[in-house]
Amino acid sequence: MKYSPDFKTINKLEIYRQKTFAGILTRTLHGCSLSLVAEFIDNPTYQELTYCIPKTSKPLIHVGVNLPPFFAGLLPEGMRLKTLVSSLKTSSDDLFSLLVATGRRCIGDIYVGSDINWPPNLEIPRASQINFYEFFKKSIGLSPGLFENEAIAGIQEKISASMISLPVNIAKRNKAYILKLNPSDKPNLVQNEFACIKIANLCGIRTNKAKLIYDKDKMPGLLIERFDRVEGEMIHQEDACQFLDRYPADKYRVSMREISEKIGELATAPIIDNLKLIQLYAFSYLIGNGDLHAKNISLQSDNQTGRVQITPAYDLICTYVYKDRNMALKLEGRDNNIKRQNLILFGKRLGIPEIAIHSMADKLLKDFKKNFKILHGIGGLTQKDNQLLSEMILKRCRDLS
Repeated sequence: MKYSPDFKTINKLEIYRQKTFAGILTRTLHGCSLSLVAEFIDNPTYQELTYCIPKTSKPLIHVGVNLPPFFAGLLPEGMRLKTLVSSLKTSSDDLFSLLVATGRRCIGDIYVGSDINWPPNLEIPRASQINFYEFFKKSIGLSPGLFENEAIAGIQEKISASMISLPVNIAKRNKAYILKLNPSDKPNLVQNEFACIKIANLCGIRTNKAKLIYDKDKMPGLLIERFDRVEGEMIHQEDACQFLDRYPADKYRVSMREISEKIGELATAPIIDNLKLIQLYAFSYLIGNGDLHAKNISLQSDNQTGRVQITPAYDLICTYVYKDRNMALKLEGRDNNIKRQNLILFGKRLGIPEIAIHSMADKLLKDFKKNFKILHGIGGLTQKDNQLLSEMILKRCRDLS
């Protein structure tokens, strides 16, 4: 028997930060309202609900779209979102109903609850006994709520790894994982991302930890360890759309200047974190990552110290091999032919000394030149693809020299 509550009839959602009840999100005729409870407002553990939603006893009224931008940013994207819209028989702009149906375990430490009686989870299969791709299609075809899914943003096919039993030598206790799969039109995407992660690590850039694993048919998946979960604790995390109070649809419209200026306001050590942002941008330029958009840049807060800092890099992909060759976000008005001088001028506006940009870029180029050939091993590339990739890399190394 299918379990399919009518999520469209639910008009109130409880908001939690970690395990603390924070307030009520209410669907209204013209949008929604958010009311924080006194216990959360008086709780000294949290300075705010989100980086852009302060503590206040007054209801926050939102007119128009029926979710504020932060909560819209918790929704899944891509095939999962399309399937969710279809299964709920609602429109893609009914974000409130989509959030109700998404589940309780979102990225970061803020999530929603309702009075739905969720069914027990189905039997969890072992990774070695299933075909990842068949399981993904099955999981997104089920009624919302049959699996307590993660609301993982991003358009790439992803399975919450809590849905698959992983061998002990791969998955660690008290860790949370995402399993990424190859989309049908890009059969080497997980190998591509794994190669980019390896190069980033060799260049001294912190990334999410990752490992290639295989299903019963020897098809690959990229097992990603989540860094918003530490020893079972939720870590507060917001992508740039969220901390700029922008909807996910704006992820390609936000500017690097907007992102860096907000990091300057929010980060505990803004010079250090904006230098890391420039390093991430430069690395993405070198590998041909044209998908470094605002949802692929995030800040998180340390639970113990309260330190706000840029997260490890994630979703690193060489999109150049898929003919996506310009940067997603412009820097100093450019999305291609970016020179070291552009990095220096950008950094100066943020108070970063020129010598710090030179030092970062020199080290990045030195390490990158030693390791970029890893990209040629991702598979599925023709001789012409590899030639164009090499030419692009050498040209961009000269650009940043």
